Amino acid sequence: MKIGICGPIFLPLLAKHLASDSVIDIKGMGGTPVNHQITALLEKGFEVHVYSITPELNVGEEREWHGEKLHVYVGCSRKRARHCCKDLFQAERRYLKNAILKSKPDIVHAHWQYEWGWAALDSGVPTLLTCHDSPIEVLKSQTDLYRLIRLVVAAICLRKAKHLTAVSPYTAKGLTFFTKLKAAVIPNFEPAGVFSLYDANKTVGNEINVTMINNGFHKRKNVAKGVKAFVEYSKKHPNAQLNLYGTEHGIGEDAYKWCEENNIKGNIHFHGEKPFAELMTALSEAHIFMHTSLEESCPMVLIEAMAMGIPVIAGEEAGGIPWMLENGGGKLVDINNEHKIAAELLHLSSPEFNHKVSNTAREVALKMFSTEVVINQYLTAYKEVLSA
Repeated sequence: MKIGICGPIFLPLLAKHLASDSVIDIKGMGGTPVNHQITALLEKGFEVHVYSITPELNVGEEREWHGEKLHVYVGCSRKRARHCCKDLFQAERRYLKNAILKSKPDIVHAHWQYEWGWAALDSGVPTLLTCHDSPIEVLKSQTDLYRLIRLVVAAICLRKAKHLTAVSPYTAKGLTFFTKLKAAVIPNFEPAGVFSLYDANKTVGNEINVTMINNGFHKRKNVAKGVKAFVEYSKKHPNAQLNLYGTEHGIGEDAYKWCEENNIKGNIHFHGEKPFAELMTALSEAHIFMHTSLEESCPMVLIEAMAMGIPVIAGEEAGGIPWMLENGGGKLVDINNEHKIAAELLHLSSPEFNHKVSNTAREVALKMFSTEVVINQYLTAYKEVLSA
């Protein structure tokens, strides 16, 4: 089976699957779930054709790279949002559709119900559409014209779709505004390399490592509440350390500036954005993973923490997160209340309780979010699409 994948990618992590003389001069738009899936399908021996776009290219520019089993096609995503919005991403959709028709896959798996899904559906090739967010919730959290146009694109795409999956029940529910189709729930996953960072012998000592990973500091990321909670918690655990990772969390960036403006000092470390491998190694050293985001569908960072057996603190009404933790692995809390967050930090600082929750987190991750489990669900979905 020749499988097409249409979605945002991070090219440097795919380079090892391409010809050794390939010159990869762009990075792509990111897309960790898509990269993980491409790699997993290649490891199972499938031929994979990838269709993507990036603002790193100019209008009319294209790139192609080929390997033994992997073939990558990348076109231009216009840099100015208003240009894309005027024609509902028509140029981007045209490139993706033509790339699909050129390579003739047996099936296309499109990620995100925007230009990616619309292009795949217009190709006429049997398509499975995976939704990673709820367009209405995205608009609520970022109310602007761009997100409104994205919602329109999503509505058109979802009306065209015949086969849907969503990464959490929360996400699936958000799609019912646009389609009568029932979306099968297939979550995100992490590769074996992340699971291998689990340390069964790690214990909670005097210097407790609390870690947060977020791309962005303000608005729905709600990082400030987590920082305030840590400050309160550290009054009883003065040797505890808070490690902040991700965009806007380095020295001189938004998180750092906010702490300075609010006279917040102490054992808070601003690491900023790090390469994935380095970030995962750093996360593996944490005793508690604190995630105060107001709303997310199926965040990769939670899966990463759980795969490593790190107890999680997260929001009891934070989108798809309660479903991820419904079988254990962490504590759900009102993440608008720093006092309640601090109380759970104290609770998880007990060595015995931390160890118990750690074991559960690991078990849940293996059963729900491991490569083999999730990829087999997708392969079953592919068969259903092709037999329809």
